[in-house]
Amino acid sequence: MAYAFEHEETAHAGVLRVMNEQIARARGQLTDEKLPVGKRVHEARKRFKETRALVRLVRKPLGDSFAIENAWFRDAGRDLAGARDAEAVLESLEKLAAHARIPAGTLKKARRTLEAQRDAVDATDLQGRVANVTAQFDAAMTRLAAWPELGRSFGAIADGLLRTYAGGRKEMRAALRARDAEALHEWRKRVKEHWYHVQLLRAVWPPMMKAYAGVLEELSHALGDHHDLHVLHEIAASEELGEKLLAAIDARQRELEQQAEELGRRVYAESPEAWLARMRNYWRAWRAR
Repeated sequence: MAYAFEHEETAHAGVLRVMNEQIARARGQLTDEKLPVGKRVHEARKRFKETRALVRLVRKPLGDSFAIENAWFRDAGRDLAGARDAEAVLESLEKLAAHARIPAGTLKKARRTLEAQRDAVDATDLQGRVANVTAQFDAAMTRLAAWPELGRSFGAIADGLLRTYAGGRKEMRAALRARDAEALHEWRKRVKEHWYHVQLLRAVWPPMMKAYAGVLEELSHALGDHHDLHVLHEIAASEELGEKLLAAIDARQRELEQQAEELGRRVYAESPEAWLARMRNYWRAWRAR
């Protein structure tokens, strides 16, 4: 079933259903031995991000359980991060090569360096991390069954929606003032969380919410590419991979910053209160069908 609320279910039932589905998907992906371990980790980490966004959506009604669940899904994703992070930087080099002219020798040397770093990830250690996370799924499902009543209506998710939208708006302003990689990365975290929340609401008005989610995805990718290029820049500088590569990274990052600013100012044009009121009205109209 989709990562989205359905018309006939209460907010509480929808949250629990999606949580159960995503945990089951993560378990299945991590234990699917037909896939390379790197692919298994990559897919499972997506599920952890989706479930953590859902936990943060119901932060207020979860009460004391929030801290436990937020920490578990955060730490589970981090425990598996190393292999994917190394692959992401290599992918960022290939994306950069499609946008900029990089001398063939420089590109070849950079590829060799990044491939060596990726291959240096200890496969045995990664398998151990996968096994450690997999062993904790039953406990996660048991905790989920003991969650308190979250509420039946829009009010169950209103605080989470408001908090995430307002947080993204605040981080955007900070990032556009600072113009540094750390601030832009913090903004990206809030953008991704908001994107997940919008996906959960896709059924309230599919044409509009699908288009909105598409813009958020584009914004998230721009900020994500900027972060990956920041990591690539650090590696290129420390490994002395050449000034032309560094210059190409800097130029592409400026383009991505401009793209993110243009998209972000539209996404966060409304006040948090106005945006939440609009979502509440969409929800009510949908439920009144």
